[in-house]
Amino acid sequence: MVMTNTHFVSSSVLTPSSKCANDVTPMAQAKRFYPLFAVTGNLAPIVSGKVMSYVISLQKNNDDAGFGITLQTLAVIKGLVCFGIITLYRHVYAMAEDREKKERMEQSLSTIRGIERTGKVEITMKFEKKKEKLTLKQSAKELMKSRELKAMAMMVFCYNVCVELTEVLWKGILRKTFPNKSMYMDYMARFSQTVGVVAFLLQLVASEIINVFGWKWTAMIPPLTMGVLAVAFFAAVIAGEDKIPLAQALLIGTVQNVANKVTKYSLFDPCKEMAYIPLGPEAKVKGKAAVDVLGARLGRSIGAASQQLLVLLVGGGSILNCTPYIGALYVAAIAVWSNAVSVLGQLFESSEDKAKKVDNTPKLESIGQAITIIKSIEDRKREKKKQNGVEVISSGAKGM
Repeated sequence: MVMTNTHFVSSSVLTPSSKCANDVTPMAQAKRFYPLFAVTGNLAPIVSGKVMSYVISLQKNNDDAGFGITLQTLAVIKGLVCFGIITLYRHVYAMAEDREKKERMEQSLSTIRGIERTGKVEITMKFEKKKEKLTLKQSAKELMKSRELKAMAMMVFCYNVCVELTEVLWKGILRKTFPNKSMYMDYMARFSQTVGVVAFLLQLVASEIINVFGWKWTAMIPPLTMGVLAVAFFAAVIAGEDKIPLAQALLIGTVQNVANKVTKYSLFDPCKEMAYIPLGPEAKVKGKAAVDVLGARLGRSIGAASQQLLVLLVGGGSILNCTPYIGALYVAAIAVWSNAVSVLGQLFESSEDKAKKVDNTPKLESIGQAITIIKSIEDRKREKKKQNGVEVISSGAKGM
């Protein structure tokens, strides 16, 4: 239920919020405000974790009745927040509509002034192409057209598979360590705060990391970091409680899951969006839709389905018994992910080399020649006008 709620919130809140930002933010202000949106968004886990911890601290009894009251309080708070989101959405779109009306009014006044000066009417018409919603089959066909799009889809697919494989195992250990529901929720609240703080700090230096290491090695940081920590986590679980206490395995898993979310928000998502830049206009639109449909959704589904099969076939009903097999799948996903990053890294390097090799000298020379020709033609016209004027004056003098 918790995972279903998380996925629902991700799709029902984050997607409309990004659409709202795209709708109301002018291109001239995008570079200024989009980094601010990202940094501000990382404050949400900190605030939600603090609120959750405070509500849990007010719980008097640790039984089911006390936990039920806590859930009711959190549900009321969530409802108030949702109402605030709806109110802000309406207010933001209303302000954007007022701004558009003012711009249209200014454009109309400017057109009227132009008509008064020149007596000419100029009409500009804009036609927006309707966005196509791709089906699963169309998304697969779109990905097959481009090696780069396939690599991007594989990046997103492998990330979601990796998150699914470690998150379920980690929460299984967490439930075993904290069988009390209130203690479990308090731990998740502190986990949320940690994710928010680390993501906020990393977001501040993410642009510098990209500038120093370049796209390829920055995009390699998430799979390498997640892979190293995941191997340590799987090894701790496989070793058993006799050699490594469950609390230590939980700590390693917590660090690994923090890395999952922090590297996604601060490094993975920016690098993924940058990967669309060298592509053509049609590939950017249809390719992004295809990557979102097949990469993200299919990755989560495959990760969950593989764990369910392992629990039924070899786990004996426990996810902890499937750790070696989950670890093998995880390492394979990391390897495929790293290969996809290498493919896209070659795309970036080749596009940068082409940009450096482009020599605009011939074009500039052609433009210069055209300007010279136009100037000579204009000079000849002026000379002819002068000559015609002189002839008219001379003929008039003779007539006198």
